[in-house]
Amino acid sequence: MYSYKTKKLVTSGVLVADEVQEFEQVKMLVGHMYHRTKRKFKVIDPYRKGPLAKEMLELRDDRGNMLGEIPCQRITHGHVLVIPTIFSKNDEYYTLKEVTTLLRNGQKKTIAEYELAEVTESLNKTTLTTHFVTIAGQQLCRADKQTITWKTLKYRDVKTNRSWSGSSIPEESNYLAVKSPLIMGYVAQTAGLGPASLKAKEQQIVYQKLGKIIAIDNGGNILGTKKYCNDRTDPTRAAETFLPYIKGYHRAIKDEAILPSDPSCDIFIKYLAN
Repeated sequence: MYSYKTKKLVTSGVLVADEVQEFEQVKMLVGHMYHRTKRKFKVIDPYRKGPLAKEMLELRDDRGNMLGEIPCQRITHGHVLVIPTIFSKNDEYYTLKEVTTLLRNGQKKTIAEYELAEVTESLNKTTLTTHFVTIAGQQLCRADKQTITWKTLKYRDVKTNRSWSGSSIPEESNYLAVKSPLIMGYVAQTAGLGPASLKAKEQQIVYQKLGKIIAIDNGGNILGTKKYCNDRTDPTRAAETFLPYIKGYHRAIKDEAILPSDPSCDIFIKYLAN
């Protein structure tokens, strides 16, 4: 814990009766580093006559209405009452105003009085843009955008003017996976991209031009060309494509169509004169 009294990290200590001290919970990290969590609370030593285990802390609003109770907690050398400086109930946040001790039926009673925190709401958003481009970076179609919005509630303690945020982006949240769209005349290098971290802002899916069938004669002269057809069920493949018709020539192979194994590479087909 971080002690606001000593301005140091503490793991144990001594509390004087009825003395209230404020602490902040601390998480220890690797390499003897620590992270302050902003979760603050106050502690009072409830040393009383009688059964300490029955000591309760009453939480009340500034009109005296009961908000709840917190039982006494046992520690190594006694008991303590942990007094939250901030807590929520029914979607409302309360901040600690004062702590008082009253005498009831011959016994002391500790009461923590709270007041409502001022709340303001803001809308935040983060966007991931997926570009569909050629190897050279040319944009082939409209980019896909995913926008995640969330509300941040900001609270202000009227007494101390201290403010804090009540929500943030969950670290485990991700953007949805993106499928590669079918772009006529092009083939995608990947079927899509998996879920991306909310830290990502831009990503891209690269496309290549579809290859073509090149008809040649015995001398290697080009007689004509025909581009592969897109596979409408798979943006990473070319569909079976019929060989082109060349007037005055016939194919040197019997096949009428081919299914390219590499959809971005050209293939040469020999034609013979009729």
